[in-house]
Amino acid sequence: MAMKLALLFVVVLAGCNAFPFEELNQDMSIFFEHVNPNARIVGGAQAANGAHPHMVAITNGALIRTLICGGSIISPRTVLTAAHCIGPLRSGNSVNRIARAVVGTNRWNSGGQMYSYRRFAIHPNYNANTIKNDIGVLHTSSNIVWNNAVRPIFINYDWIGEGMNSRVAGWGRIRAGGALSPNLLQLNVQTVNGDHCMREVARVAASINRIVPAVDPNVELCTFHSQNHGTCNGDSGSALVRVDRGEQIGVVSWGIPCALGAPDMFVRISAFRSWIQSNTVN
Repeated sequence: MAMKLALLFVVVLAGCNAFPFEELNQDMSIFFEHVNPNARIVGGAQAANGAHPHMVAITNGALIRTLICGGSIISPRTVLTAAHCIGPLRSGNSVNRIARAVVGTNRWNSGGQMYSYRRFAIHPNYNANTIKNDIGVLHTSSNIVWNNAVRPIFINYDWIGEGMNSRVAGWGRIRAGGALSPNLLQLNVQTVNGDHCMREVARVAASINRIVPAVDPNVELCTFHSQNHGTCNGDSGSALVRVDRGEQIGVVSWGIPCALGAPDMFVRISAFRSWIQSNTVN
């Protein structure tokens, strides 16, 4: 048992790309290598300008930008993202001076408005080894200014079951090692049953001889479109939005890269209502 746990720890660490050094990025490429500028949604379509006004490109660099992750505006001072996205932005207990929230543009590397960060918060039960409770917030130094292309998204805390038509947008890879896309892409997906998700993730992992974390439907929400369609490296932290109401129900967390026929895993927003509300700055 100890040997299996040690092996799982090593494999999961090999999937975490929340480090700013390229050498580590290439070694840690299995589950959520979402810290790479060579990134966009697999099988997605280009999003129309202004279609995702809540969308944030989380970057390092005030002049030359490096994409870290996606995020969503949930208040004038709060960006919601995945916990593992915050690692590359940290300088001790603070956010580094060159980290920025880029809003109001579909192009993460140009245009839009940029905001620096004052502080961050990571869920106290975040576990990088099992990729659970993978949720965090970044607080901007000043209020984000609303306009036609920039506004917050409403968070839906309802329990979401299977069959919910949803949409995710991001700058993730079109495939593992795919080409850089400067434009925001989006993909329509459906939520799937938790038990089905667990079985399918295990099946695909076995077919490619990989050990993966266990899916926990209590804190994770799974979606699926089809093989060759899904989230990929670079999409972490982005919002999963229910199409009928335009409300956020999940946060891109991890998957078996990329679009190999298994569901993608999102942080289940409804499991973290108290934490999100207590860490939102208006």
